[in-house]
Amino acid sequence: MSSVAVSPRSFRQIPGRHQEILAGSGLVAVYPSVERQLTEEEMIDLVDGCDALIVGIDPVTERVLEAGPLRVVAKYGSGLDNIDLHAAERLGIEVASTPGANAQSVAELTVALLLALARRVVPHHVSAASGRWHRHIGVELMGRRLGLIGLGEVGRRVARIGGAMSMEVAAYDPFVDHSDVPMLALDELISSSDAISLHLPLTEDTRHMVDGDFLARMRPGGFLVNTARFALADIDAIADALASGRLAGAAFDDFEERPDPGSRLWGMTGFLASPHAGASTVEAVVRTGVAAVQIVLEALGIDGETRTGEEQ
Repeated sequence: MSSVAVSPRSFRQIPGRHQEILAGSGLVAVYPSVERQLTEEEMIDLVDGCDALIVGIDPVTERVLEAGPLRVVAKYGSGLDNIDLHAAERLGIEVASTPGANAQSVAELTVALLLALARRVVPHHVSAASGRWHRHIGVELMGRRLGLIGLGEVGRRVARIGGAMSMEVAAYDPFVDHSDVPMLALDELISSSDAISLHLPLTEDTRHMVDGDFLARMRPGGFLVNTARFALADIDAIADALASGRLAGAAFDDFEERPDPGSRLWGMTGFLASPHAGASTVEAVVRTGVAAVQIVLEALGIDGETRTGEEQ
């Protein structure tokens, strides 16, 4: 009997159509015994003897791919940077992702983080909870320019929400020819935006693209939101820009590893962290889970229900 390893915690924690389809497929589901991101060795143990893998952010290295025998890897999400694609191609393993399935949830968190920075939500909570009742002065977002770097599905949804908030939205994406928002050159977007939100994949070209020079070109007192990949930004440069006041706020929803509890970032009121929670909604889990299961079923030649729920 064929089996599928399933590493994402939310897949198994949230009941829904994704679990029903998998249960009715005849596949044996193999789950981790721990509730955290897995190590390479733990992933090797998990996929041993499995024909398929549904994976979130856990490492899918060459050794993991060789431990199967895997025939397909379904990414529970969109970014493939945690999967060794060259090794997968060499081994003849199909790799596919679920782009757009969690886009609305990530877009909503992006805007939530921007609002939290602009209105100093976390410092206000800390002040009230401590009994100090100190008010921090924020800014309105209406009329300010929101610059989107990357205009894929998440970026387009952020643009829609930003426009509904009466923000002036513009974008940079070399792979997009036509858009409902103005498309600018990258330098112009950086220098003219009051808030910048990152929505692009991590590649060798984009790694640490937000460095000291990038931040120096931003409008003073601007905001940066990163719900894409942590390594798009140089975290030391972010800390320096916050300390100098060049950045009024920075919010991250992804980290290469858990930040050092002693990091100076934690003492900065303009810094906001979220534990890779962009897709952590019931709706996104079900949509993404159904899409991932369908990838596996199709690759293994198993008939399965293809209904993914109402489109957003």
